[in-house]
Parts: sequence; structure tokens; C-alpha cells
Amino acid sequence: MEEDNKKKEWREYAREITSEVRFKPEVLQGIRVLDVSVANPSANITSSLLAELGAEVIKVEPPEGDPLREISPFGEFYFDGTGLDFLIESRNKKFITLNLEKEEGRELFKRMVSRSDVVIESFQPGWMDEKGIGYRQLREIRPDLIYLAFSAYGHFGPKAEELSKIPDSNLLGLANSGFMYSTKELPEAGEPYNLPTAPGFWMGYYLCALWGVCGVLLSLIHRNRTGEGQMIDVTSTEAASKITQQLIWSHAFGEPLEIGVLPLDPAVFSYSFYEIKDGYAFASGYTDANFKALITQIEAEHLMEKYPTVFDRIPLEKQRQAYKDVQEAIKKFTFKELAERMVKWGEEGKEGVAIYAKVMTSKEVLEDEFWWDKGDFTVYKDRRFSLLLPTTPWRLSETPFRLKWLGKRVGENNYQVYKELLGFGREDLEDLHKNNII
Repeated sequence: MEEDNKKKEWREYAREITSEVRFKPEVLQGIRVLDVSVANPSANITSSLLAELGAEVIKVEPPEGDPLREISPFGEFYFDGTGLDFLIESRNKKFITLNLEKEEGRELFKRMVSRSDVVIESFQPGWMDEKGIGYRQLREIRPDLIYLAFSAYGHFGPKAEELSKIPDSNLLGLANSGFMYSTKELPEAGEPYNLPTAPGFWMGYYLCALWGVCGVLLSLIHRNRTGEGQMIDVTSTEAASKITQQLIWSHAFGEPLEIGVLPLDPAVFSYSFYEIKDGYAFASGYTDANFKALITQIEAEHLMEKYPTVFDRIPLEKQRQAYKDVQEAIKKFTFKELAERMVKWGEEGKEGVAIYAKVMTSKEVLEDEFWWDKGDFTVYKDRRFSLLLPTTPWRLSETPFRLKWLGKRVGENNYQVYKELLGFGREDLEDLHKNNII
């Protein structure tokens, strides 16, 4: 078998080992996660990713349900009363209800924690501790517990105290981190293009969630080595700050960069998007050899005399003019023509590499068979609905992620979970429901 694999063409081999995973185990099998977060997409996304990697995730909602269930694009696309945003992040989770405002509810929660590995929460910093179910109390019950806490400003420091009642949000993190200010276009673009802006999707929440997932996975490695659990404190501002390069530049230059620079890149040129004959395209040619390849392919060789070296292209004023010059030349080509010239240049062994990518619409992305062939999208179907989902972008050859189910109702798994973890029967659950505990 190993000899046969060595003879295969690489792409065939890579497809095979990352696709034929049906009977292989998930990496987090045997790990139980209690997600008690409320109205926090970062936490919800985190527990979804952990569930796809095999963890048993129990989403603990208040008796009335998580308010996130009410959110959906343009107030439409509800399924069984649950909005699209919550629905797609309900992957593989079991859903129960529990009232942590009540003492009896907190006691039940402690009992479940004693049989769990990870707790995820998003309450006002200190609230869980005040109620006797914070990290320092729960670690007495479960010393190796991993406790992941999401908040707007963290759990210590002046802002953590002064602004503790402000819930985290996608735009809060992007605004506080400097990211939003750095996305302005050049001043000459005029309003609204040279105003601070943000992506039209939940970038801040997803960034924060990815750091949350990394924290849990690192903590599990640490626990396996030492037997110790730990607390993980994550904020969306810090998550976004990690990718906001302008913070580094401001410190290095001794002064902030007060103007927007889009569509330019302060560090390299050409590294921009341009209007072309059939839409928009990204075009890159940074080094002298790569820039020569770019301008030759767009029939603007004369620009090499005007911008002969990297240092003739990088200063902002020179970039502004260079961008206009490249734009004037590239606009007469279609993307297909650019791509063909790029491939031909490489096949002929010429020096330098120009890179092009078409700026795709959502419709074009979904119609591109390449991504479907790779398994980047899937259509989930059950008797209630059919829903397209982007899959998690890992291709793990030995420990795959899996999508098993979607869209559990509020408290749908109460009987199953409370029976398995606490030994409760239906009469017990009826009493808890009457007393507003679940």
C-alpha cells in the first residue's frame, strides 16, 4: 500500500488522504464542553468548531433561549423560530436549558462541571464568580477544568472594571483595535470611501473565536502534559489588534498614520486591486523582477523606466502615481487574458512572477466548481430544511472534522443530557420546569 502511494501523482495522493476519512476518529472525542455563553457569537462559533472536531458540546441556554436565536439577515430566513446566524453555528451541539440566576440551577451546573472538561462563558466579568460558579470555585470541583471567558475588555484593568457592563460586539473590537480606522481609502477618494469602515460580515467575532479555539486546544495539550487546567481570557479587541499592522507602524515611526491608504499597501507595490475590462482584479508585482513581469504582461514596459526599483515605487506619493499608471494600462484586459499571460510567462521560464486574482462576487464563488470539488461547501438537509454551509477549512488526513446535525430547538436535549449526566427522570425535569430552573 505504501509503495502504491509513492507512485501516485501528488495531487491525487493529497486528495485521497484528506478525503478518505469516513471511519477515522475526531481529535476531540471524549472531551465534554459546557457552553453557557449568552448573546455572544464569538463563544457560539468557538463551541461549533470544537463540536466539529469531535467534542461533545452541550449548549446551555436560559429557559427562554439564547437571544442570538432572534438574529437573522434582514429579519428573514427563520427556521423553527431560529435565525440563520444562530442556526449555522448550532453544528453538532446538544441543547439544554438551565437558569443560572437561581441557586438550584447553579448547583446543577456545578454537578455537570464535575463531569466536563471545558466551560465557555460570556457573562459580565466577575458575575460568574459572584454567583459562586466562576473559575476559582469551579476549579475546586474540577482541578483540570479549562475555563474560556469572552468579554469586551477582559477580566482585569481599569477598563475591565469601568466598562464591565458593556457586552462584547463585532464592531466594538474592530473599532477599539484601530482596525476600523486603518481601512480608510486615500483622502482623494472622498466620502464615504475615506471614512473608517469595517467588513460587511462578523470578522471580529470570527477572529475572537479562532483565538478562543486555539486557547482551548493549547490548554488541552498543557493538561495532557501536566494534569492542570487553566483560565483563558479573550477579547475581540485583542484578537483584532493582533492583525492590525498600523499599530506597529505608529510605534516604529513615532507618529500615527492619520490617512487611509487603500487601495494601496504601505509596504509593497504593486499589491492592489484594479478595475479591469470585466470587473476587478488583484494584481501583484513587488520585486523589480516581478514588477517588470507585471507591466510587460499589461503592455506597459515604459513604466520600468519611471519606477526602476522598489524604492521608486514604495513612497506613498510615488505609489499614488504608480497606481494610476498601472490602472490605466490594466483596464483594457479581461481577467482571462491576464491569467493566460501569467501562465504563459511562467511556462516560457521568464524571470519574475506577476500574480492575478479575480475579485469574485458571492454568486461567482458559489458557482465555481473548484471549491465544491474540494468540499468547501455542503448542503445540509433534513426533514425541516435544506441549507448551504461553508465547511470548516481544515483538511485533516487522520482526525477529520464532521458535520452531524443542525438546528436543535431550545431545550431539545434536556431529557437525554440530564439523564446521562445527573440521572434525572422525566418527573424530575417536570419539577425543574415548573420551578423555572430549566
